Amino acid sequence: MPAHFGIFVLASSRPVFMLQDLARRIAVLGCLALSMLVATMLQAAAGDRIALVVGNSNYRKVPKLINPANDAADMATSLGRLGYSVRHLADLDYNHFRQALIEFGNAAKTADKAVIFFAGHGVEMDGKNWLIPVDAEIKSEIDVYAEAINLETLIDISVMPKIIGLVVLDACRNDPFETTKVAAAGRALSSRPSKAAAPVSGTPRSPTPFAADTRGLAPVEVSDNVLVAFAAAAGTTASDGAGRNSPYSGSLLRHVETPQLEINYLFRIVHDEVWKETGTQEPAIYGTLPKGDIYLNGEAAIASSDGGADAEQLAWEFVRSTNEIATLRRFAQQFPASAHTAEIDRRIAQLQTAETNAWKIVERQKSLAAYRAYLDLYPFGEHVESARVALASLEKSAKPGQATGQIDMPGPPPASYQLASAETTTGNSEAVEKAWDVLKESRDKSVVGRFAERYPSSRHNRLPPGSDLALRPVNSTELMLQSAHDRDVNACFDGDSGACARSIKKYPDYVQLQFQLCRSKGNPKGCMINAVTEARRRGLLVSAYTRSEEEKVRNREYRRVVARVNQNVGNVVSGVVSNVVGNVVSNAVSTAVSNAASSAASRAASQAASAAAGRAASAAASSAASSAASRSASSAASSAASRAASTAASNAASRVTIPSDIRLKEDITALGWTDTGLRLYRYRYKGDARFYVGVMAQEVARQTPAAVSSGVDGFLRVDYGLLGLDFLTDRDWMRRQLRSSID
Repeated sequence: MPAHFGIFVLASSRPVFMLQDLARRIAVLGCLALSMLVATMLQAAAGDRIALVVGNSNYRKVPKLINPANDAADMATSLGRLGYSVRHLADLDYNHFRQALIEFGNAAKTADKAVIFFAGHGVEMDGKNWLIPVDAEIKSEIDVYAEAINLETLIDISVMPKIIGLVVLDACRNDPFETTKVAAAGRALSSRPSKAAAPVSGTPRSPTPFAADTRGLAPVEVSDNVLVAFAAAAGTTASDGAGRNSPYSGSLLRHVETPQLEINYLFRIVHDEVWKETGTQEPAIYGTLPKGDIYLNGEAAIASSDGGADAEQLAWEFVRSTNEIATLRRFAQQFPASAHTAEIDRRIAQLQTAETNAWKIVERQKSLAAYRAYLDLYPFGEHVESARVALASLEKSAKPGQATGQIDMPGPPPASYQLASAETTTGNSEAVEKAWDVLKESRDKSVVGRFAERYPSSRHNRLPPGSDLALRPVNSTELMLQSAHDRDVNACFDGDSGACARSIKKYPDYVQLQFQLCRSKGNPKGCMINAVTEARRRGLLVSAYTRSEEEKVRNREYRRVVARVNQNVGNVVSGVVSNVVGNVVSNAVSTAVSNAASSAASRAASQAASAAAGRAASAAASSAASSAASRSASSAASSAASRAASTAASNAASRVTIPSDIRLKEDITALGWTDTGLRLYRYRYKGDARFYVGVMAQEVARQTPAAVSSGVDGFLRVDYGLLGLDFLTDRDWMRRQLRSSID
């Protein structure tokens, strides 16, 4: 935005020389202010475009490379001329590479464009892609976990910028542990007998280290506005070149400063030039950018399409098929002028009428079949919670093998909307996010899942179910950034084994600390193998981007493990409600007076809380006890039982541990922080439709280990009473927040 300056003319009776002196002072101050403003603007502009350029040539354990230092220096100069704030580094060892990524990752959070350029050794090993620091000593595949930088770390960082994250790798690679000899002509870490590539034209070059039995980097899959550029396609190697620059970097340097050269065309030109020059090396890019043009030298074109209209059309494609009234209403609220408003109103009225008629049948029959049919047909209905409670109580008292029969119940009427002839597609990121605002709170998983499959985003936490990105229980890059200022962590990466041990206690999911502990101890026999095996078992090494055959197999196996865990979780959660209601009903029915019902409800609620229902027990026990007491006692007894159950469950929940393991939860949203520095989250338990507000056991374990224990089911539990916190439903938490704001 251009700066605007105002000129003020002052009328005065002062002598002329005084006015001249005043004018000179104003001019000097104005120049100073202008220079400061220009400097600030340039700094801000550079801060919006950042680059990390690394050239590793002087390797200590393997033969050196000649050109990476030149390639990186020249690329840093070019990007600097384009207005990028460049950090140029050479010959990075592991720890300095890590620190550079931390600094760059923090800067990328507020950048518009971020470029990472790496020239040096790279390799695919153990199914993953790695960049090799100059101090790496790799004797086996397992060693790379402690000695090398995972490419996924760079991609994770590149997701952060607003417009584009670009990772350029002039690094290709064989297995370094196969031999200690390295081909000087190429960026490979091993040297098998290679086939020399005859030069197409110009000065003869050293043989390209390409052979039929060599391997290159594995292909990757990225989402959001991220491009990953390889100097050589997956499975092939790149030449270091005989001139000042490698063939790939040389071509890129010739064109990167071309004004208004769209980035996809830039890499097409580089591809053709490198292929023509080498005859064997074929660069590749991975990732798909939106329709809007993006430039390294120039500004992105302004989208000509109407983001609001695109968003409405896109959201409607998914909303029109849902039976969830809340999602339909959100669409109408987001797009009040939509041509579909009248259709939505009619659809909501139809769904409400159908559900009301179905619930009348349920209330008349009060049978297992009726409740099950209702829950199957109306999973998002108004009476779902009451149906689940009643069904749990009936299942508790049902005799083994008791037939449930079938019931004829009207389902939701089919949608009568005119379907589009083809799927709506848009490259307008603003439209996609506006549509997502309507859909992301939907409990209809088919709606959310289909949208996430078409528009996956790690940046916006929108990932299709079962994807490798969604499988990752933790993001190691985020842990790297979060622990950057921890003295023990930094000392660990400097080789202090004691600091590693202390760091592991604080960050048990940051598996790189365990790898560095092995490294600092000289990697005693079995240390790295055991560390990697355990990390893989816990799912902490799920590959988010690499598509090697090894990783495909491992990720499929981990999906099966996750499916089994989720099934067990569903059993745990459903068993909680069943046990709670069964105990409440059996005790309340046997008591006809207010005090007895209150006592029974209190005992049941206590058992419910110990079984992890928490405040959920309050709602379930209150409803069931009230219903039971109303059939066996006066309305006063029913009211007393309800109040007592609610109070007892609440009190019991503060005295017992509650399952708070992140593996039990889904639809997690961060809300804020407690006074003691713990983060609060809104979430659902898998298999439970209600939302709760609480903490994550894994985070509590780092700050207050005494408040965390492991249940017989293997899931972590939290003692909320010890933390001085209440375990609340989302509704109760909102009410408490409202009362606090009023007070």
